[in-house]
Amino acid sequence: MKDYYIVYTKDGCPYCDKAIGTLREQKQPFMVGNLTHNPELLNEVKRQNEMTTVPIVQYIVHRQIPGHEQPIPHPMLVGGSDDLVKHFEEPEEGENEEEN
Repeated sequence: MKDYYIVYTKDGCPYCDKAIGTLREQKQPFMVGNLTHNPELLNEVKRQNEMTTVPIVQYIVHRQIPGHEQPIPHPMLVGGSDDLVKHFEEPEEGENEEEN
C-alpha cells in the first residue's frame, strides 16, 4: 500500500483549501475527511491530535510489523496548512548533505 495523507476539514475553511491545494501541487495522494456535519467527531480528532483548529493533516505511513503479512498504516501528525508547507520544504534524510 502506498503512503498517503488525510486532511480533516470543515466547510468554509480557507486553510483547509490551502492544505488541499498544497497536496495537489505536490502531486501527493490524499483523502479528505470533511467533518462539518459531525462536530463530535471533529472534536475527537482535534483532541487526539492535540490541535484546536482545522485542517488537521496526517501522513499515513505503512510499516511492516513482525507477525503481520501486510504493512500496517501508521498515522503521523503533520499539523495544519503552514506545517504541511514546511513538511514539503524540509529535505528528506540524507538529502542536501554537503560533500567534502
